Amino acid sequence: MELCHNLPFGIFSWFGWVMPLQKRLELIRQAGFASTSLWWEDEMGTPQIDRFRMVCMVRDCGLNLDNVHVPYDHIDDIWSENKSCRNNIINQYLIWIDELAQYSIPTMVMHIMDHFYPPLPNQYGLESIERIVAAAREAGVLIAIENTGDVGLIDYVLTHIDSDHVGFCYDSSHDWLYSAKKARILDKWGHRLLCTHLSDNDGKLDRHWLPGQGSIDWQVIRRLLPPDNYRGIISLEVIASKSQQTAMTPQQYLDEAYEKLELLFSKGPTEGRS
Repeated sequence: MELCHNLPFGIFSWFGWVMPLQKRLELIRQAGFASTSLWWEDEMGTPQIDRFRMVCMVRDCGLNLDNVHVPYDHIDDIWSENKSCRNNIINQYLIWIDELAQYSIPTMVMHIMDHFYPPLPNQYGLESIERIVAAAREAGVLIAIENTGDVGLIDYVLTHIDSDHVGFCYDSSHDWLYSAKKARILDKWGHRLLCTHLSDNDGKLDRHWLPGQGSIDWQVIRRLLPPDNYRGIISLEVIASKSQQTAMTPQQYLDEAYEKLELLFSKGPTEGRS
């Protein structure tokens, strides 16, 4: 199948089945994916795997580690008037940036809000993010802000921080759930896109379905993705449902996930939803 771009495909390292990380990575590679991403905490299990070992496992498996997603507990504190609250959360992000630089991980995906009702944009939050971006610039790490419950916060940050070390991570499911105008963020800020979290939903919850299994209009996204200047990974953030885990093997699911991306980005005119 001929594609409309030559960008590699990726998928998040957790896709629904409970199995050792090593096995998940092997299956991802066997499905044809070139890249994966990690949640930046130690993986619980028997045995527990620390996050630094996970980086080595990804690369030993022949996969590119495009980015890691850091936790967002207390991230609303970056907008707080309380300097101590802001410093506590900023310092944690500075530690993570140092860790990513140490392991040559190019991009840190982060949220800038936690709760559904977001904080109002203010100078405190802007200064907090500027400190994080400054540290990232010095370390050679990119900061990708994920669109979550309020695209207006991303507008505010990207408008005020004109740095090639901060951009955004496009989450299609969040976009269709929370944005008044779907895909506007891609249209407006596509030139600062750093990575993707593609998945589908039913318009009600963040289902993490495969593209084409929900209500998202993928042809709208296809018209804007990838932007002309984008050189990153086209990556899924999907999780198999309970029924899928019963009806198919993990490898079958990953094969279908790869095929969905090929279909979505295949050359030629398309109509309707993919």
